[in-house]
Amino acid sequence: MCPGSSDQVHARGYIGVVEGANVVKLHRRVPQISYLAYPHFDHDPHPALMGSLVVHLQTLQVRYMDYRTTDSFSILHRKEAFVPADYPLREKFARLTRQEERWGLYEHPAAIGTRQAWERLLAEKGVRLTGRRVTRVTSSRREGCAVPRKQ
Repeated sequence: MCPGSSDQVHARGYIGVVEGANVVKLHRRVPQISYLAYPHFDHDPHPALMGSLVVHLQTLQVRYMDYRTTDSFSILHRKEAFVPADYPLREKFARLTRQEERWGLYEHPAAIGTRQAWERLLAEKGVRLTGRRVTRVTSSRREGCAVPRKQ
């Protein structure tokens, strides 16, 4: 979404500044805007969604969801898609995404939306995240899983 779009300005005028929100989602099929809070966006390779504030642009209904107490957080992938081209960490985000694609971690995107599902897939593939890099888990750290071949 482009900063300052008319829908975003309209919603911001109605609700004010949304503290902690660092991703703004403009819905295409429904006239609404979501302000999403990913507190560790820059530092966590796949930050957890902690809260969302949704504004319906026709009814002006506002809904807030606090996800801090959920069992498995929704997480964000492909962070480079959410930042402008000149964002200082954009290339690092993109590099991680390319590595994850090479390891086949995005073959079923609907199945990796939560922290638990993501960690399960990493274990199945025999990899882990070390900072912003995908690395193979050594056999001494794994329990009976075959090491996948890198594509």
